[in-house]
Amino acid sequence: MKLFKNNIVIKVFIVFGCLLIMLIVWQGVKKVPLQGDWQEQLATVSTAEFNGDTVTVKNVRNFRYYPAEKDMHPAYYDKTYDLTQIKKVWYVSEPFNENQLAAHTFVSFEFNNGDFLAISIEARKTKDQVYSVWKGMLRSYPLVYIAADERDVILLRANLRKDRVYVYPVKLEKPENARLVLTDMLVRMNELITTKPAWYNTLFANCTSSLIEHINKLSPGRISTFSWQLWLTASADELALERGLLNTDLSIEQARLKYSINEASERAGDVPNYSTEIRKFQN
Repeated sequence: MKLFKNNIVIKVFIVFGCLLIMLIVWQGVKKVPLQGDWQEQLATVSTAEFNGDTVTVKNVRNFRYYPAEKDMHPAYYDKTYDLTQIKKVWYVSEPFNENQLAAHTFVSFEFNNGDFLAISIEARKTKDQVYSVWKGMLRSYPLVYIAADERDVILLRANLRKDRVYVYPVKLEKPENARLVLTDMLVRMNELITTKPAWYNTLFANCTSSLIEHINKLSPGRISTFSWQLWLTASADELALERGLLNTDLSIEQARLKYSINEASERAGDVPNYSTEIRKFQN
């Protein structure tokens, strides 16, 4: 009887091992799709064309969502930015109301002429896909960088979803670091849809961990890629504060109170100077 049980255990392990090997092989050979029936807000990709100190970003997304988020009104524009005129960098965090452990994070670049350019790193989903944390651990969604207007990516989250949105000023050790980060992100944006497509991964290639890769290029090892706060991303703002990346001496609790823009966003509504209006609370 004991020998019989041992044989069963061995067979179970063999079957499990074979299935695991098949999964690894299957995942290893899957190619990142460049074509697909993408969800509308992810269908048109942004690209960047560099010319000396300027960059022209094509297809800056500027959707409107009303009366509900599902009612999308697509809009894009092309715009040229002077890379020598970046005034500030902002770190945006949107903890999900239904799950305070997770958040979407992205950055926005402010220029001296009043322009703002947000870069959001996302999972590119097809129309028949719904985002899943578990599927995101497998090779289910391509990684994509979206260049967007703040009236799209911030107003949507604050005014329609009613999620709490924090817009933190980033501490720049050197002024040129802002240009280096933006340039690196735009180059990566181009690569993902041309020469170097990559998979989104819930743990190791999500919105926050991908952003950290760009930061660590400037300062190697600044943030550990194995930090739990890169997985439970609602705490990533606390990690950024601990590592001296946020331009404030406040505690994280005080910073979240100061840099929450929801009330300012509701007051401002969809106005041309939206980005300036939501930052008036900081003055």
